Amino acid sequence: MIKWYMWALIAFVFVATFICQPVAAKEDTAQITLKKTAVSRQNLHKYIVKKGDVISAIIKRIPGITEADIPDIYRTIKELNPDVENLNNLHAGQLLVIPGKDIYNNEQPKESKELTELKDETTQGTSTSTGEFQNYQIKKGDSLIRIIHRELKIKTDIRKTLNIIKSMNPRIANVDKIYYGQVIKLPDKTVFVKAPEEMKDDEQVAVKSAESQAQPEKVIEIKDKVVMPPEARLAVIKHVITQMKGSVTSTGNYYLPIPKTGQVTIDCTKIPVIEFDDNTTVFLDLENRVSADLKKMIRENWKNFRLVEVDKKDDVIAILKKLIATTKTYSMVRKESPITIGKLPPIELFVDWVIVRTDSKDGKPLQGLRFLIPESYSLLPKAIKNYAQNNGLIITEIDSETGITGKPEEIYSLPPMPVFPVTSAKEFSYALLTYLGFTAYKDADIKVFDKAKNGLDLSIKADILVDTAEKQYVIYSHSMPQQFINVLTQAKYELIFVADADSPKAIMENILRKFNISFASGYFTFSGIDKNYAPFNFSFNGTKIKTDKDIYVIDFDIDQSLRGLLQESWSANIARY
Repeated sequence: MIKWYMWALIAFVFVATFICQPVAAKEDTAQITLKKTAVSRQNLHKYIVKKGDVISAIIKRIPGITEADIPDIYRTIKELNPDVENLNNLHAGQLLVIPGKDIYNNEQPKESKELTELKDETTQGTSTSTGEFQNYQIKKGDSLIRIIHRELKIKTDIRKTLNIIKSMNPRIANVDKIYYGQVIKLPDKTVFVKAPEEMKDDEQVAVKSAESQAQPEKVIEIKDKVVMPPEARLAVIKHVITQMKGSVTSTGNYYLPIPKTGQVTIDCTKIPVIEFDDNTTVFLDLENRVSADLKKMIRENWKNFRLVEVDKKDDVIAILKKLIATTKTYSMVRKESPITIGKLPPIELFVDWVIVRTDSKDGKPLQGLRFLIPESYSLLPKAIKNYAQNNGLIITEIDSETGITGKPEEIYSLPPMPVFPVTSAKEFSYALLTYLGFTAYKDADIKVFDKAKNGLDLSIKADILVDTAEKQYVIYSHSMPQQFINVLTQAKYELIFVADADSPKAIMENILRKFNISFASGYFTFSGIDKNYAPFNFSFNGTKIKTDKDIYVIDFDIDQSLRGLLQESWSANIARY
């Protein structure tokens, strides 16, 4: 009987051991199976948005993040921050909950380090405790009084609590003026709770009981990772290579002659052939179909032929890097700083990767690749991409799920751009005034004396006469006897003197002052982020005239697509001289 039990025990141990052994994963070359993953609440942190931050830059600063991870991290951040309506429209002071390690810049001053680890909070919470204070993100409709009532549960001593909050937020100019998304410090709720020694015995028991019932660690589930379809991935590769004056063959056969032997026939639908303009030919082995013998044959017989193997984990950026690394004259590098293109006006924009010719003297990039976040990403206006291309930089925007993307061509209905002649001060002044809507007359006669009234007739010719409801203006571009000046002044004419030697800018400012028209001269900057575009900005010198519309007068010939973009997005009308 004992032997029977022993044999049964041995059998049970053997079966259990066998069952618990890990099952070897079968290799699957046809598809990639991705399981749902989970992010522990202990790996979540808070991030205070700084001026100029964009969501893609924040994600890329998380340690260990690759291009392929960006879409999933974006979706995770979106799930972790349900109160943030638009992740692409962040502003300084806003609080974000992000996954991964602490990415806050350690060089920031202590008082600005609001990045603390979240432990037992839910994703809907907007305040976090540090023991002495809690961070609170302002919601729509909030006021300090409401926050004190709702968050701190305080019904009395409101003024005292307000003073405490003001002292805890010295960086905020006026705590009574708070705005949506802002993060402020509040006193921790425990500040207003009785100390244990002040509690009754039954109250202390209740507190200890509550503390002992610790909530289990909360876990947030992340959706399955979405991989770009093979056809979309190949379309991206074709687009980029074609822009480099290369070619991609993905249909038919490619014949590779073997000296004194015959030829190898390659099915281009399985192994696309890429030919660069530097005579480099690459076989793109997408599914590890090339045998070891053929690999060896290619290496030994053809110095300009390369074989690139694609790993199942390779995204489109990884494949492009492998392809371009085979060439003699191109390189592909990550770009962390903005690129400046063009001269008038110079445009500054951000791309993730650039492709450059290594044999180029100026080292300017030929292509810029923007890797976009799905669901809520921002695109560059077509006008900006066209301007970049006209200045030697081709920009390709890539959706991590669907491949090549971009805004459609903008069609702007623009009147001819006003151009003020600079041949003379008289002609410039006349053109400026008529453009601003005034009725102006050139070479007009002004009758100063009347024979019937004064005993003589006297008329003075004005270069330009402008008659308004309030006043009559006379513009002269040459000197005038003082007696005539006195006569015209006594007749209530407003005299404006301009000179051919003056710059157009000086003449314009003189006239605008006399006509009491608001204007400002300086350097004007236009930012794409302000209009929900991808990050870019451009600037130029000019004079802004404020009438019933904004008019920017410049001294250079602006690109017409940019002019259309300025008028469409910023209601900025352009004139030049």
